[in-house]
This record gives sequence, C-alpha cells and structure tokens, in this order.
Amino acid sequence: MRKNSLEDTSSQFETSFYDKRYYSTINELPLESWIKCTEGDLKYTRIDIEKGSEEIDEKCWNIIYDDYLKKQGLGKMMTKLLDCMIDKTNAELDFVISGDRFKLTECEMLETKLEQMLNNSGSGMSISQCLIYLSKWMGSWINTKSITTKEYFDLLKEFEKSNKKLKDGQKNK
Repeated sequence: MRKNSLEDTSSQFETSFYDKRYYSTINELPLESWIKCTEGDLKYTRIDIEKGSEEIDEKCWNIIYDDYLKKQGLGKMMTKLLDCMIDKTNAELDFVISGDRFKLTECEMLETKLEQMLNNSGSGMSISQCLIYLSKWMGSWINTKSITTKEYFDLLKEFEKSNKKLKDGQKNK
C-alpha cells in the first residue's frame, strides 16, 4: 500500500548550506523579498541584489521555503488538497496497473472533489490586502521592507486568533 499522508514527509533540501550573501531563514528575510520570491524573482533571496547567482538563488529559496514550512506548517486546506491529490494519483496508478474500471471512476470522483476544493479556497487575500487589515488592527502602517517574513506570519496568526475570539464571542451572546 502506498503512503497516503503528508505527516511523515521530511525535507529533502540541504539545510546546512550557508552563503553570507544570502538570507537563509524567514526570521531575517524581509517581507518585501518574500513577496518578490513567491512571484518567481528569486534574486531577492540575496542580501545585496547585485551579488549572487541564479543557481544559488534557487538553492537558498528552497532552504528559506523549507524553513517557512517547518515554522508555519502547511495550512489545513493545503494538507487536505495534497492528500486528495495523492489519493487521485494512487487511483490512477492502480487503474494503470490493474485495468480495473472502478479505479477510473474513483479518479473522476477525486478529480471533482479536487476542483471543488480549489474553487472554494480561491477566496484568499493577497499579502498586500492582509497588510491593510493588519495595519488597521495594529494602528500603524506595516512596512514590507522593515518587517521580516516570520514577523508577518506571526502577526497574521495573532490577528486570526483575535478575529476568531471576536466571532466566537458574538456567537455566544
């Protein structure tokens, strides 16, 4: 039986790599650089944009993103989505191996489930939109150049907790 869970997966990236020209964790990476990197411009993994190479950019981005996953974890929705993708892939492989037509039906059902999950999760906000709400909540503007990626995600978690408490308090009235 194939592995069907993401819980036991471990990092495949070389995390011992270090280059003083690069950021290496979300603790130090400015949020502005995180945004640029998630848009595909990996030169923002560099402390000085002019010093470095594309090859090292990619290696450092993998290390930084792995650090993000270790510290922030996968969201519940992403974990469910990936588990569903694994189930669908396993059903496809089982169909190819066995020729069992039921596996093909199972694939189509899982495909529909995936589409529904993707359509429902598409209502998220961008980091820029979240910064507006976080800034209002904090009472001052948050500068993407001065806040680190870790600080941003920590603030976001606290904001979500605060909103959940407010919503729960309103429901209990």
